[in-house]
Amino acid sequence: MKIVFAIITFCLSALNILAQDDVKDSPEWLVDSFFQQESFPDKSKYYTGEMLNDVENPTIGEELNGKGNVQFHKIKDANDECVFSVQVAVDNEVIDFYCFLMRQKEVWKINAVRRFLLPTFIYMAYDSLSNLSSLSKDDSTFYLSLKLFTMNDSELENYLSAHVTELQELVSYFDQEQSDKIKLKLSSLGCNAIFKDKNYPGCVFIQILAFEKMEVGFLYSTEYSELPKVSPKDFIYIEEVSRGWFIYRII
Repeated sequence: MKIVFAIITFCLSALNILAQDDVKDSPEWLVDSFFQQESFPDKSKYYTGEMLNDVENPTIGEELNGKGNVQFHKIKDANDECVFSVQVAVDNEVIDFYCFLMRQKEVWKINAVRRFLLPTFIYMAYDSLSNLSSLSKDDSTFYLSLKLFTMNDSELENYLSAHVTELQELVSYFDQEQSDKIKLKLSSLGCNAIFKDKNYPGCVFIQILAFEKMEVGFLYSTEYSELPKVSPKDFIYIEEVSRGWFIYRII
């Protein structure tokens, strides 16, 4: 029995070594190296595109220097490109990043890193409204919109999950062109508009708010819809929260 146990232990150890070798240079390893590790040796070998301009700049992990908590997961997985949503929690603040990777000659490299960061005055406006003891109906709607606009991804996911029935009703009103009910439902949900885009057949967009090119909202799609593609230049984040329901961010 001791001999069998020793053989099993040896085999498991060998498999673990192989697994570690497989992980190195993988997309997950790259994201962990950039966002979590206190140093990223030879990072220039793993940068491409616009990231080559940041070789001399510290990575997020180097800036954190061991502080905070980092979690990430893949939101796009293709043969030669993938995208990760990265959540960094530090000093009671949660920051969402989006890391874009591409494979060049069988080597995965970081192509771009994005963050949805609104102008300071928007956060100030939200804080000002939150400190008022009473709000008019219009101000209450605007306050809820600002609250959603400034939420992190996890908070938006929770909001969508809690209000998916109401959002589905809104889509139903939209399909039936019931303008009065659409207006009331948008207001109660803290959203600004509902529309379709000919570039994405079958998708219904529910915009929370938009500022210049920056936009946040919910997206409803069927299995026959053509979803926008996640990219560093437009839709930096699209993730399904509930069946057919997504969160999107545009910069």
